[in-house]
Order: sequence, then C-alpha cells, then structure tokens
Amino acid sequence: MPENHSQQSGFNRLAEEKSPYLLQHAQNPVNWFPWGEEALNRAVQQQRPIFISIGYSTCHWCHVMAHESFEDPEVADKLNQHFIAIKVDREERPDLDASYMQACQLLSGQGGWPLNLFLTPEGKPFYALTYAPKHNRYGHPGFCEILDKITELWKEQRNNLLSAANQLTDAVRHLEASQQQIGLDTALLKQAAKNFQRTFDPLHAGFGQAPKFPQPHNASLLLRLGELFADDNLSLMALTTLRHIDQGGVTDQLGGGLHRYSVDQRWLVPHFEKMLYDQALIAGAYLDGWLQSDDETFRCAAESIFQYVLRKLQHPPGGFYCGEDADSEGKEGTCYLWSLAEITEILEPDQAELCIKCFNLTVEGNFEGKNIPHRRKSWSQLAEEHKLSTSALERQITTIKTKLMRVRNQRPQPHLDDKILTGWNGLMIGSLARGGYLLSRKTYLDAAYRASEMIRSELVRDGRLMRRFRDGETAIPAFHEDYAYLIWGLIELFLADFKPEILAMALSLEQQREALFADGGGGYFDTAEEFIDGLGRGRNKQDGATPAAASVTAENLIRLARLTAAPELEERAENLLSRHLLQAADYPTSHAFLLQGLYTLLRPQPLVMIIKPVKSDLDKDWQGFLKSCWPQPLAIITESPENYVELIPHLRGKSVLNGQVTAWLCTNQSCLPPLTAVKDLQQALDGFKVP
Repeated sequence: MPENHSQQSGFNRLAEEKSPYLLQHAQNPVNWFPWGEEALNRAVQQQRPIFISIGYSTCHWCHVMAHESFEDPEVADKLNQHFIAIKVDREERPDLDASYMQACQLLSGQGGWPLNLFLTPEGKPFYALTYAPKHNRYGHPGFCEILDKITELWKEQRNNLLSAANQLTDAVRHLEASQQQIGLDTALLKQAAKNFQRTFDPLHAGFGQAPKFPQPHNASLLLRLGELFADDNLSLMALTTLRHIDQGGVTDQLGGGLHRYSVDQRWLVPHFEKMLYDQALIAGAYLDGWLQSDDETFRCAAESIFQYVLRKLQHPPGGFYCGEDADSEGKEGTCYLWSLAEITEILEPDQAELCIKCFNLTVEGNFEGKNIPHRRKSWSQLAEEHKLSTSALERQITTIKTKLMRVRNQRPQPHLDDKILTGWNGLMIGSLARGGYLLSRKTYLDAAYRASEMIRSELVRDGRLMRRFRDGETAIPAFHEDYAYLIWGLIELFLADFKPEILAMALSLEQQREALFADGGGGYFDTAEEFIDGLGRGRNKQDGATPAAASVTAENLIRLARLTAAPELEERAENLLSRHLLQAADYPTSHAFLLQGLYTLLRPQPLVMIIKPVKSDLDKDWQGFLKSCWPQPLAIITESPENYVELIPHLRGKSVLNGQVTAWLCTNQSCLPPLTAVKDLQQALDGFKVP
C-alpha cells in the first residue's frame, strides 16, 4: 500500500506550507506534496506519473474542483494509488505556472485555472486539462474517468506517453528560443492603433467579446498614442473604456476596488475576486485618464482604488496582500449582492430611492435574483438628473455607502490571501507613489515608502531578492517579474519624492536583474535557472493580467538611462524591444506595455532638473505645471544637487541662477541653458516631440 500521509494525521504535507492556497488543501484526503525534491525524487524512484494541480487561493473554479474531486475519497484513492500528486500556488511559482500553461495551451488550445497536468516522473507534461467535473457530464470527460485512462495508458502504452512528453517539451523549448529582430519606428505604433480600433467595442467599450478583462495597460497605451498621433479617437477609446469600467459592476461601487473581470460584454457581472495587481494597474490608468482629460471622474476613481487598497489589502508593518476571494458562504459574490428589500430596510425612504436610481437596483435583480450595484451615468450626470450639485450628491451617496457597508461588513467575508509578493508590491508601490505625487496625498506616498522598506528588510536574503513573505517566513528566490515590477515601482517612488537611496536601490536591483536573467543575446529569461531539465527558463513575451517582465524591463532601462546619463542602458532596451515586437502591432492588446516601451524609446524625453534655493518651496505655478505634464515628466526637484551627483551625473555643476528656482533640461548628449520661468520650461518641453 502506498503511504497515505493524510490518513495518518488528518493532514497531508501541505499543512507545513505557508501558502494560503496550499493550506486550503491541507486536509484533503489526497496525499499532496508541495513542489520540491521529495516529490520529484519519489516519482523517479517509484516510476509513477506525476499529477500536478496549479491554482491560487482566490480562484473560484479551483474551489469548485477541490470540493467535487480533491475532497472526495474515491478521487483521492485513485490519485494516491497511482500518482505522485503535487499542489502548486501559481502566485508563488509563476515559473511553473507559465511553462506548464504553455504546454497546456499547445495540447488543448486553451488554458485557465485550475491548471492540471500529468507529467512523466522527470516532470515533462504529456496531458493537460483545466476544470473537470468528478464524472462524465454533458459530453465533458470526468476527472475519475481521466485518472482511470491515464493509469491504463501508463501501464500499457508508457513509451507512447514518454515520446509525447519529449515532443511537447521540445515544442515548449522551441517557442522559448524563437526570436527575430525588427526595426523600431512609429509605423509599429500606427499599426497597433489600427488594430485597437478594429477590435474596439463601440457599444460597451473595451476590446473583444465576453469575458472582458480590464487590461488597464491598454488604456494607458492608447492615451499615449492619442497624444503622439494627435488622434482624439484613440484617446476616446481609452477614456470610454475607463468610464465603463468605473461605472460597471466590475467595480465594487460600495466598497471600492476592481473585480477580476466581467463575465459579460457590458462590464456588469464580474468574476468577484479582487487582485492587488489589478488595483495597481487600474489606478495608474485612471491617473493617466485624469491628467489627459482633466475629468474629475478619473481622479475620484483612482482615489477609490487607493482607499480600498489601504483599507483592505495593507499589511500593518508595510506591504500589501495579494487579494480577496470571489467566494463567501460557499458561493461566488454573495458578499456583494443586494435585494431591494434589504435596501429599503436599511436606508431611509429618500436615501433608498436615491440609491435605487443611482445604482440601478430592481426587484428581480440582475444576478441570481439579487442586484450587483452599477451605474449607467457619471456622478455629474446623476447630480444634474436629481437637481443636486455634484458635491451634494457625493455627500448623500457617502452616507448611503456607509450604512450599506456597515451591514455588508457583518456578512461572512471573502477569504483574504495575506501573502506578500515582491513583484505585485512593486506595482502597487509605483502606483501609490505616482498618486501621492499627483494628488498631493502624503498617506499614499507614506504607504509606498513603508512597502519599499518592508521589502528591503524582509524580502532580501544574503543580498538576493526573494519573492514571497508570509507569517514570518521569506521564501522562493525572486523571478524576473519581481525585479522588473519592483524596479518600476522604485523609479516612480524616486520621481515622486527624489530620495537618492530609492534610486540607488533601483540601480542595484537592475545590476542584479541583468546578471541573473540575461540570455547573452539581448533578451531575458523569466527564471534564473531551470526547474525541470529540458523545459527551459521561460521567456514570456505577452502581457496577461500583468505586463510581461521583459516589457517592463524595457521601460525601466530607458528611464534609468535618461535619469543617470547611461546610454548603454537605453541601447539594451532598444535591443530587447527589437527582439520582442514582431507580433505586437498585430496583437496590441497582448503587448500593450511593450508598445508603451517603444513609445518611451521614440519620445525624446529630457531629464528635467529643478533646483530651488535652500529652504524654499516651489510656487503653485511650478507645481501646477509639473503635475499637469502628461505623461509624467522625468524630473527631479532638489535644493542639494551635490547629494545626487554620483547617481545623476548631469547635476554636476548645476545650481540656482540669480537666487531663483532654476530648471535644467538634459539629454544623454547635452544640456540646454538654464530656465527660471515656468513658461520657458513649458516651451522647451514642447520642443521635444517624437520624430
């Protein structure tokens, strides 16, 4: 009889892990192993196939399959007798997830979570599936039947499975290795703009059909392309999409925060989980929309996101949790739904009437007999409709939200995934820092600093950046995305408050990132080493819910090059972009951050160094101009340039002119004469255009 750890103790090996996802499966009757040498060695020794199941703690369909199959003794018996079963948290191990997801897509043409694969004892995949019911249903194969078939094939046709695994592994490696350089010019951006227009949904906004993902980096890119090509239609696509997202049920209208995606085309019915990276990216896109349009809708939307994150996802000593589950009380979305009877019972009659009209609530509801609050109009339009000033409507809505949230907070709450991931925190640090700078919100800036300090103190071991911290434990060497996202966040933090130690940290991490992930040919791997011989180190070139690590690195290299007068960094970015942009123009929604890097490369943005007299503040004209510049200028403000010279060589010899605030504009090659008037700075910056 094979060892069944779970039957001996009531728990399997996952009980010793820190991952919330793995702990959710610690009492399964399945004899789960975490990924590691023990499981892999046992598979080789016993010559048993591996069943690997990859998911995350806030994944709805992962929960469904767990309840139907992994908690079931019949399924557990089949797995325990014939397989080595391994559970993986995709958020802790994006390397495993990415490589095995690529294999799944090659095998089946689709992917998703839970991601389930059957592997040879050496870890090479030969069969993959996502969710499956316990038994055959509606023409879909059941998990029990799949287990029986794989068991039979392993006994009778093992060589065929091994051959299939080798062929699939070769295909994965071939995809990783393929690179082709192309020229870099605005024609790529023009083609991308045309393809955005082709896939835009003119009725409901966004791109493509249901399900619809927010993909905030699409909006940020389109706003840049609209500015670059003086094309209001491109900007309008971005702004309209952001408005629909802000008003839809995909946004938590009462408690703030963005749900994962919309299952319908109208942004109405969300998949209810909330992820940290979505909050960081959408807040940044809202800030972009506000700066370009001057529409207060987007400022308010960004503030709502930041307030949600600080209220619900902030780790007290610093840093941010991964997110909140879609489920509570065993069902998806129950925490967020309202009946009309509940509304009229909680609120005063006039408040209830206003709430019902603003959030489109009905007796029959719009989701399983209840209501997902959403808006069809902006707050200014609703204020006009109700003959109120916008501020008066906001005060009344705030009172309504407070009363409803008091009740909602007493309901069973969704599970909180309280691990801290370096890369996702990097995205949030950058977004909060930029928000703190642009919105003059010290609390946002302070939160960004505390998160960066938490990473410095808890997520660096022996000089090496680590990926995950939870419950006092730091684990897993960081991946390329951790370095890329954190460096991006630190650059934004430096540009928000100009502390030299932040830029020094970013530059140090960049050196480490280059040493760990460079492939020797101008590109970068996703991991520092192979996790399975033959499957490679990954080289993701496409954006998903988060941007591809290499795309963020391209942007980082350009900005660091221009900050520190290091043209060799910009040359690296140019080489990287030329190797990754081949398909970007044809599939811009999968390469938005990469195309944004191309925009930044082609835009001859100078470094703006503003030196002010000692113990003086910038007047409102200077402050207002710098905050209104879009995209945010590459600027540093200081009264002590000597503190920065080692990091920013262009500051050497620069000082104030005639005791006035003085601006110096420099490129890698040279600096312009000093300027002491805002209008002169504005005119000088207007002279830097994309050729």
